[in-house]
Amino acid sequence: MGRPREVTDEQIILAARRCFFARGVGVSAAEIARDLGVSHTTLFNRFGSKEGLLIAALGPPKKVPWVAELESGPDERPVRQQLVEHAQVIATYFRELQRGLGLLQAAGIDPSRAFESKEDEESQPAQAYRTFVGWLQRARDEGRIADCDIETVASTILGSLHGYAFTARVCSGAKEPAEGEHYVERFIDILWSGIGV
Repeated sequence: MGRPREVTDEQIILAARRCFFARGVGVSAAEIARDLGVSHTTLFNRFGSKEGLLIAALGPPKKVPWVAELESGPDERPVRQQLVEHAQVIATYFRELQRGLGLLQAAGIDPSRAFESKEDEESQPAQAYRTFVGWLQRARDEGRIADCDIETVASTILGSLHGYAFTARVCSGAKEPAEGEHYVERFIDILWSGIGV
């Protein structure tokens, strides 16, 4: 018998996420393991239980992917253009997050469990919010957006993008990505009339 295949936690999470989205939360750990070419005990050794695997695969990632882009910048391009680009990425993140949280809820798992963090760690939402506020503050300090309450602007943008993802999932079914992009552009246009310089 050959040596067992080595897989990373990230590979397991991606495969599990794909399986849960394609076949629902009832898919067995054995099926996911088979897709990866490992034994199902590998999954339980890494995530403790199927519930642990569900939370890891369908909750937010350990690091919010768009935060790194906001830690530097804004760059030299027009801030409005950059804001639209960042908002598009954030909106896509929220759509995917809503989809995963909906499946967690369908599995009988309280979605808030996906946001639990260790006492000494900043939660993913808090980290993302703080980083976005920092990006907007730098834009304001450079005179590239109006002198305004940055925390209110950040909360308005993030809340609107999250609200749109929730509304699209709950009220309208799955929207085409192009509809979300159009919404983001219109929203930033409206917002820009108050914060643009």
